[in-house]
Amino acid sequence: MKLAVLTNILAPYRIPLFEALQRRVEEVSVLLMAQQEENRQWTVGEVPFRTEVLPGFHFQPKGRDVSLHVNYGVMAALKRFNPDVVVSGGYAAANIQAMLYCRVFRTAFVSWGELTSKDGKGASGVRRILRRWVTSGSAGAIASSSEAGDAFVHHGMDRERVLLALLPVNVMDWRERTDQFRESLESLQLHERFGSPLLLSIGQIIPRKGYRELFDMYAQVLQRRPDVSLVIAGDGPDRAKLEEEAQIRGWDRVHFLGFVPASELHKYFAIADVFVFHTLYDPFGAVISEAMASMVPVVSSIHANSTGDLIDDGVTGYRIDPREARTSAETILTLLNLSEERRQALVTAASERIAKWDVEPVADAVVSFLSRLSRESELQV
Repeated sequence: MKLAVLTNILAPYRIPLFEALQRRVEEVSVLLMAQQEENRQWTVGEVPFRTEVLPGFHFQPKGRDVSLHVNYGVMAALKRFNPDVVVSGGYAAANIQAMLYCRVFRTAFVSWGELTSKDGKGASGVRRILRRWVTSGSAGAIASSSEAGDAFVHHGMDRERVLLALLPVNVMDWRERTDQFRESLESLQLHERFGSPLLLSIGQIIPRKGYRELFDMYAQVLQRRPDVSLVIAGDGPDRAKLEEEAQIRGWDRVHFLGFVPASELHKYFAIADVFVFHTLYDPFGAVISEAMASMVPVVSSIHANSTGDLIDDGVTGYRIDPREARTSAETILTLLNLSEERRQALVTAASERIAKWDVEPVADAVVSFLSRLSRESELQV
């Protein structure tokens, strides 16, 4: 089977799945709408699968974090590759062209996304109609969360044609690298630099990621535990304001690291006592999976789609609503005060949960699903 994947950019957290798919099919070709987005600092090296950046032009409307992509040449690129299945993420011009290609050449067109039923509420009528048209016209859909699966059904997909495949991580790789670093001299040096106990935050420093809410939580935590440190790995337009506020408040235990590449994140998981994911909206939240794989206790926002699938409250982690600072702080304090036995039980349960969504089993499920849809498409010719 030849598999074409159409997506906006090549995100590092998707590469392990693409690599696993490449090992299972004849060939994978990833078609990209852009080389990079304005709000990302990712660098991607050599990859063992084919990639192609589609021609097009890009414009960034006022108030948007990223540009809108208007690509052309999609049908020509697909015709050159001649795929058996096209997996398409999104509803941009390129996605529409890919769908039309599949209709002309009787190829299975499969929607893939991290959407939610809430996404379309503020959209125009045209956009809502477009989503329903594309979804209902797909042979099937791959949902990155249960919430995304519900959204596909809401937009017209039959439930039995939706595959739940949470965005996978290489669980053993994260765990081994983190465990090894915990035993290193550099780990001791980081502990000395930042102090303990330590709360870790990772993400873009923008309003919807909830950093204002994180500061409100942290202020509540300090009232009971003034020894708690906060390390923030990430960058963004709100960073300077938050740094200034931390200085004004006299918070000498708050540390801003700036952007940290994915290859270095395990170092900070290794020294963290609690990972706090405080987003106000996230269509998935891959960093939750990475923290769980790294055996770090997780406190996760109910506004991240992955929380519903990964966090059983008090079992694999704890759920919070970041807008409720007092109760969120209480949850963090509860986790900091767990006995070593209870803490170990929690991270073990989390590790077992995320193992179900390791790269290899997810890739197996995706290939099986796509193969079935491809065969059905061939029978319809």
